Amino acid sequence: MAKAKSNRGLIAVAVIVYLVCLIALTPLNVVYRFMAPENLPVEVVTVNGTLWQGQAVVKHPMTGQLTGNWSLAPLSLLSGQVKADVDVDSNLAQLSAKMTFNPITQNVLLEDTEGFLSASLINKGLVKTKTQINGDFELSNTEIQYNLASGESEQASGQLVWMGGQVVYPVGRKHKSAQLPMLVAKLSSENNELIANVATVEGKPVAAASMKKDGWANLAVRKAMIDLVGEKWPNKVSEDAVVFEVSERIFTRE
Repeated sequence: MAKAKSNRGLIAVAVIVYLVCLIALTPLNVVYRFMAPENLPVEVVTVNGTLWQGQAVVKHPMTGQLTGNWSLAPLSLLSGQVKADVDVDSNLAQLSAKMTFNPITQNVLLEDTEGFLSASLINKGLVKTKTQINGDFELSNTEIQYNLASGESEQASGQLVWMGGQVVYPVGRKHKSAQLPMLVAKLSSENNELIANVATVEGKPVAAASMKKDGWANLAVRKAMIDLVGEKWPNKVSEDAVVFEVSERIFTRE
């Protein structure tokens, strides 16, 4: 009797392992058509490989075309989640992260996210301000939890560091330039929105950015930023005061 129970247990384990391997080795395009995810903030161009080791090429007006590669942890499927090491590469960004995706809740968790962003990518979000910056950005120790269904960012932490460099900005009908020091953006989540508070290395707040669940991004610049570039502000306000704001829709949710 004991031997029979042991055999049944081994058979059950073998079946589970077989099913996990079968799912993990299924062609990715088949899995993608079956899942048919909606409300994605990017356009999926192609998917290749398998769920175990695959590649997806996506496109967004701001980032252009991105190529993502991942290596799956197959046993994570037993918990109803997908865990993988992910690498993203393009002309504007190189990122790596540990990703956990729950297909039922549509929650995506990115942990240990690190990489570099080109100033060209950041400048695309600054078009309305007629401002351009030079120099690369480094993302480190970052964790973000995002829900694809609701567009809410339930938690976020980490930092984005700009090494400093030249900034070109409008003053009336002219453009001026200035050299700025290193700036650090601390990431957080407030009211299920992604927040980035920007400050100098000494901790003086100079700007804040937010991403709302409907796809609108907002940038608020403080008087302290005006002081950094060496310009005078016509009104007497504290350095913490927000002197102008700009908003732009990064993606549209259906």
